[in-house]
Parts: sequence; structure tokens; C-alpha cells
Amino acid sequence: MLKKIFSILLVLVVFSAYFFSCKKYPPTTSDPTRNFFPLRFGQYVTYDVDSIYYLDSCQQYEIKSQLKYVITDTTRDKNDSVIYILNVFTRQYDGDIWQSQGYNVALTVRANADSICVTQDGNTYTKMKFPVTEGYNWAGNYVVQYQIPTNAYLQGWNYQYQKLHLPFNDNLHNYQNTVTVLEDDEAVNYPSVDSAVPAYRTYAKEVYAYNIGMIYKEWTHWTYSPNSSKCVKGYTVIMRAVDHN
Repeated sequence: MLKKIFSILLVLVVFSAYFFSCKKYPPTTSDPTRNFFPLRFGQYVTYDVDSIYYLDSCQQYEIKSQLKYVITDTTRDKNDSVIYILNVFTRQYDGDIWQSQGYNVALTVRANADSICVTQDGNTYTKMKFPVTEGYNWAGNYVVQYQIPTNAYLQGWNYQYQKLHLPFNDNLHNYQNTVTVLEDDEAVNYPSVDSAVPAYRTYAKEVYAYNIGMIYKEWTHWTYSPNSSKCVKGYTVIMRAVDHN
């Protein structure tokens, strides 16, 4: 059961999806901030993944693993836009044998687009807007099926660029030129403060390093109801880049 929960949440975190540009604008080739999301054939990034799951039984499980994103091929869609095929591999620890996740992530980049979006299971997430500008914010989850209970917490997220061109240390490496995308930061009560009141916590952010791409991701979502099991239910997943080319 725990493996099934882990697999579902891992898919949510890594966005096994179709990436494409959202809107069309006059072509530009002079925006260096696009290098925060570089796309090169053969490019890879390896991540340490630390996951904590809070179950109905009030038990807490911690799982460590590694993920590897590799751009392995390109193709074109019906609009003749280039699609970069990004394969995802997983293993339990450094030195273990990589196993394919069994799905692909397709990246489509158009020279006249201002955005990179992710579409997964009928939902669309605007992951980046160009040019990258300190303090700029946008509705990142603007096409999400909120009527589905598991998606309800994604409603109303306001993505914002922060700490542009500043260093970032993930406790493993120090990156000199990065930008943080704060996707959501919400908290209502804490069970440790008042266990008689419902509570929830949602926190999501990604950090991108220049000429590397995403080097850090943190995603926390849990809920608490005093009328059910009186347990915090949800998860925290943190990804840290450990290798890249």
C-alpha cells in the first residue's frame, strides 16, 4: 500500500507530462533568462529525493531515492514545434541500477512563446514566464480540474519569482546564479497548537540555476481533521540536484 501511495505522489511531483508554450508573442532570441530552463539534447540532471508520508494511522514513513531526467530525443508536433523527449529514471540509492519510470516527459519550446507550461492528466501548470523578472507573479494553475477532490488544494496558487540572480545552497551544493519560483505558501492552524481545530499546510517552490535548470524542489501538503483519525495526512517531498552535465 505504501509503495502505491509513493508511486502516485512521485508522479505528481515529477510531472510526467507534456510541456508546451502557452501564448504566442513576437519572436525573440535575445532573452538570456531562458537559460534558467535550458534544453539540450543529452542534457541530464540527477536528484536526491527525500520523501516523508503521513498516513491515517498517524505513522510517518521516510523514503530516500534518486531520480534522473535525461533529454533523449526530439520530435515535432502538428504545428511543427520541436518537442524534447525527457525520460525519467529512478533508483533507490547512488550506485544502484537505473530503472525507467515507464513514461516520458515531452518538452515543446516555441521561439515566439513567453511561457513553459506543464499539462498533466488534463491539468495545465504554467511553470515559467519569460523574461524572468524579480517579483513577477502569475496564476500558475490556471487550467486545473478543481472539481476533482484531490486537485482542490491546487486552486488559487499565485506563482512568483524571488531571489533572482542570487546564490542558493541546498545543503549539498552552492549555486551562484539562481531564481526561486514560490508557487504556494499557505497555513491554517497547527495541530500542535490547537488539536481541536482543523488544519492544513501547503508549500511549494522550485529553484532554477542558470544553464542547469531545476536544482531544487520542495512540495508539502497535509491536512488535519479533529473529527476523523486525529492524524496529519499528506506528504513532503524534497528534490536536490546532485549531478548534471
